[in-house]
Amino acid sequence: MNARLPAVLAAALLALTCTEPSPSVGGTWRLTSSLTYPPDFDIAPGQAEVCADTGVLTLSGGNVFSGTYDSLTIACNTGSNVPGNSGLVINGALASGTVSFEFDSPDWLYVGTVHGDSMGGAVTDSLNGQPGREAATGTWSACKGRLCK
Repeated sequence: MNARLPAVLAAALLALTCTEPSPSVGGTWRLTSSLTYPPDFDIAPGQAEVCADTGVLTLSGGNVFSGTYDSLTIACNTGSNVPGNSGLVINGALASGTVSFEFDSPDWLYVGTVHGDSMGGAVTDSLNGQPGREAATGTWSACKGRLCK
């Protein structure tokens, strides 16, 4: 029986080292996103407006999380530039590597996946999506640490 103990311990240790740690979203993230607003938003009549957003997310919690966004700058192809936006990250959820959260209200929805120190996916802004109008859609990514690309 004692002869089997080292083999059992080695197998248990191997299983532990091969298991990927559960993803976590806690910490400070650098966020970038790009949204395309369809012409029916009347932001730029007759053309789609494309906006690039950059800012900082500070998140805390586990499978349910919350936080803030800060220093969010919105720069659009129509020339509008709105620096210094801040607010709350709400309704954060993390399950099996899939993450979702909102900015201030359910009108700004971020959904994606987490891989170590990076995450990203799709973003929808339905704030101005009144009846008959399409929501703005795009992509987002975030990274934490010194080596953000």
